[in-house]
Amino acid sequence: MSWSCFISEQEGATKEEIDHLPKYKFRTISDFEKVNGEIQESFGGIMTECDTNTPTEHVLSQEDAECCICLCAYDDGTELRELPCHHHFHCTCIDKWLQINATCPLCKFNILKSVSQSGSEEV
Repeated sequence: MSWSCFISEQEGATKEEIDHLPKYKFRTISDFEKVNGEIQESFGGIMTECDTNTPTEHVLSQEDAECCICLCAYDDGTELRELPCHHHFHCTCIDKWLQINATCPLCKFNILKSVSQSGSEEV
C-alpha cells in the first residue's frame, strides 16, 4: 500500500497568481511618532500598498512587524506581500513558499480558492 494516498496533494501557485497578491512597503515608526494624530508607542511600523493610485496603509504592532517564515523583523523599505487572509510576509519568503504550497503558512488559507476567474478577491 502506498503512503501517497494519505498525503493530501497541494499544488503551488504560479508566478502570475503570486504576482496578483498585493505588495506593500514597510517603514518603522520611530518612538513616539504620531499616527492619525495620536502618539503610538507600541506600534512597530506601517505597511503602505505599492503600485496603486489609492494606497492603503496598515499599522502593525511590534509583534506583527516580523516575518513568521524567517522570523526576522521587517526593516525600513522591505517589500511585503499580503495574502487574502490578511497575513503578511517578506515577498522573498512567501513567494518561495507559495510556489511549493499555495496556502498561508499561518492559517492554511488556500490562496488559489480566493481568486475568482475575473480576478477579484474573495475571503
